[in-house]
Amino acid sequence: MASFTRVIRAGASRCASWLAAAALAGAAVAVSTGLGVTTGLSGVLEVWGQKLEACRAASRLAAARRAKAADRWRAAFEAAPLGMAKVSLDGRLVEVNPAFCTLFGEQERALLGRRLSSLVYPDDLKALEQTGSPPGTRGAPRDEVRLVCAGGRLRWCEMVSSVLRDPQGRAENVLVNVVDITRHKRSQAALRDLATRDPLSGLANRRWFELQLAHHLRTCADEGPRGALLVMDLDNFKAVNDTLGHQAGDRLVIEVAVTLRRHLRDRDLVARLGGDEFAIVLHDGDAWAAEAVARKLVLAVRDEVWTDMSAALSGTGGGVTMSVGVAPFELLPGNGARDALKAADAAMYAVKRSGRHGYAVVGAADGPHHARRRRPVPDLSARLPPGEQRSARPASLSGAHPG
Repeated sequence: MASFTRVIRAGASRCASWLAAAALAGAAVAVSTGLGVTTGLSGVLEVWGQKLEACRAASRLAAARRAKAADRWRAAFEAAPLGMAKVSLDGRLVEVNPAFCTLFGEQERALLGRRLSSLVYPDDLKALEQTGSPPGTRGAPRDEVRLVCAGGRLRWCEMVSSVLRDPQGRAENVLVNVVDITRHKRSQAALRDLATRDPLSGLANRRWFELQLAHHLRTCADEGPRGALLVMDLDNFKAVNDTLGHQAGDRLVIEVAVTLRRHLRDRDLVARLGGDEFAIVLHDGDAWAAEAVARKLVLAVRDEVWTDMSAALSGTGGGVTMSVGVAPFELLPGNGARDALKAADAAMYAVKRSGRHGYAVVGAADGPHHARRRRPVPDLSARLPPGEQRSARPASLSGAHPG
C-alpha cells in the first residue's frame, strides 16, 4: 500500500490542473492518505467525465444547428427567385441555383466550372476590370452589367457580391446575387427617348438639341471655334399636307430624317425642331466644309426623297426641296445658342426669299443676319430620263463630308 501511495504521489504534479478544475467545480479532494488520494482521483475523473459528456452534447447540438442552418440555406438558395451563384476565389462557378440557370438559359452542368467573367459582355467586363473589381472575386459594390445568355442574348443585370467565410474568418467563396433589370433599363431608355427624341422622326428633339448646341458652344469658347450649325426647312411642305393629307406629310418628314442621318457622321447631331424644320450641329470642320455638307444635303433631299415620293406627290407642283442656312461657329461673333440659331435661321429665310432650294452661309463681317454666297442648286431632274434622278448627285458630294 505504501509503494502504491508513493506512485500516486509521484504523479500528483501531473494531475495539478485536474485537481484545480475539480476544486473550482466544488469537488472535495483529500490528499493526506493513500485512501484519500484514491478517493480524490475518482472524483476528478467523474467530474471530467461529466464535463466531457457536456462538451460532446454541446458539439452534437452545434452540429445539428449547423446542419439545420445549411438545410435552410440550401432551401433558400434553390427556391430563390433571383439568380444566385457560389463562386470560388479564383472566379469559377462552384454552385448555381435554378433561377441562375433559367436566366442564362443553360443547364447547371454547362455552367459549373466556368469563370463568371466569361458570362459578362466584354465591354462591361473591361469597365469593371478598370475599376479594380472583377466580378465574383470578392465582395464589391453593386454593378450593373450586361450578361451574355444562351444564343448570344444580352440581359442587363445587377450583381451584388458578398464574401463567405469559414469559422476561423478566412474567405472561402463569394456569393453572387444576380437580378435581371432588363425591363427597368428598357423603361429608362424609353423615358430618356421621350425626353430627348422626336417621336415621329426619331431624331433629337428641340430641347435636347439646344442643350447639346449650348454644350458645344462652351467647348468652342474654351478650345476655339470649330464646326457649324445648319438650320433647314422643307420647301412646298404645306402643299404636301394640303394636297395629300397629313399622313403623307408625316411620311415625308420620316424620309427626310432618314436621308439626313444617312449622309452625316455618327458624331454629328441631327434634330427635328418642329413641323418641317430640321437642324444639325457639325462638331468639327471649317466654313468651307460646312458649305459642302449643306450642298450635299440639298441635293440628297431633292434626288432621294423627292424621287422616292414622286408618284405620290406629283400633284404638288414644284416638288419638295430644302432651304438651308449655315452658321459656321468660326464666323459667329457670339457664343450663345440662341444667337447661333437666329443667325442660321436668317440665312435660311434669305434662301426662301431668293427662290428656295439652296443654301446660304452667314458671314460675321456682314453681320450675323446677313446671308452671303448663296448657291442655288440647278434643277437637273428635267434633263434626265425618268428613274435616273438618283444618279444626278455629283460624285464629289457622295460619301462622308470633309472635316
